[in-house]
Amino acid sequence: MAGISAEDSAYVTACTGLVLFMTPGLALFYGGLVRQKAATDMMLQNCVALGLLSMLWYVCGFSMSFGAGTFVGDISDHFMWSGVSKHTAWPLLTISSNLFATFQMMFAIITPILMTGTFADRMHFGPYLLFLVLWSALATCKHKEFLTLPGASSFTPPLVGLRSQRPWHWVPARIVLVGTGILWFGWFGFNGGSALAIGEVAITAVLNSHLAAAAAVCVWGALDWYPEGKPKLVPLCIACVAGLVVVTPSAGFIQPANASFVGMVAGFVCWDAVRLLNKSGIDDALDVWGVHRIGGATGTILLGILADGPERLENNHPEYCVNPNTVARGLPRLACRWRLLSCACCGPSR
Repeated sequence: MAGISAEDSAYVTACTGLVLFMTPGLALFYGGLVRQKAATDMMLQNCVALGLLSMLWYVCGFSMSFGAGTFVGDISDHFMWSGVSKHTAWPLLTISSNLFATFQMMFAIITPILMTGTFADRMHFGPYLLFLVLWSALATCKHKEFLTLPGASSFTPPLVGLRSQRPWHWVPARIVLVGTGILWFGWFGFNGGSALAIGEVAITAVLNSHLAAAAAVCVWGALDWYPEGKPKLVPLCIACVAGLVVVTPSAGFIQPANASFVGMVAGFVCWDAVRLLNKSGIDDALDVWGVHRIGGATGTILLGILADGPERLENNHPEYCVNPNTVARGLPRLACRWRLLSCACCGPSR
């Protein structure tokens, strides 16, 4: 077991469970947003992925994503997890290859089913299974860096029927709220576990995720309350997910004060994107495009603006740096305009 840390292994194992827990959470979240007749189908579409995509990842997905190759990995490298050892650490990590592959499996499950909201109540089960397999094989199982691209999980299939009405007339808010709570909880494993070790980076990622979600709820809630004249629960649930989506690219690279700013931006940008799409008449009933596509792109842009400065790349980096020797912001002057509220975590060179 040389090279494997028991503490890191326990942490990543817990995070693996949290990411898996997000799948039934998403089923409840989406199921509560569609009309009653379609709720069971929506939950079925999410939960069937637990079995189907797990086997796909075990047989060839992990090998296609992490095997040798410049774009798509060699299937024979880790076919049915051949060479994935329980007793040998994955390169550059302190967890076993087996645990690393299992953690990545949870991402392979949750990522493609995020798009089910774009074709809610308008795709039959058979075509859905075929599309899920093909999309996962061509996208999720591509080169391992694909899943970090903004909006990678928000593709909307063009060849589906249209709904006759937007399914907001039946919204059991309690179901949506339970799904939101599970997603919020699971996202701690999603972002915090991506550090692949317990430590300051993981803890900061968890804190940043929570602050961004909270800030998005406040901003979206205010924007929605003012024109409607009364507060509503479901928009706040969507706002929470928007904050988590937008902060995900930068959760392990920015200061907590900046994560609050990211959440505020998420609340405004995603709210405006959802409202714009609704007014255009485009059918995106569960707001996947506005929250995941626009939110993911916005979060990636904010990473380049709000990450710590070039000093994080120095050997003697300042103590406040979140994730030394990784990435640094490309627009230092613009990022420092936020210093009025984040000066407590800004060093003299920032």
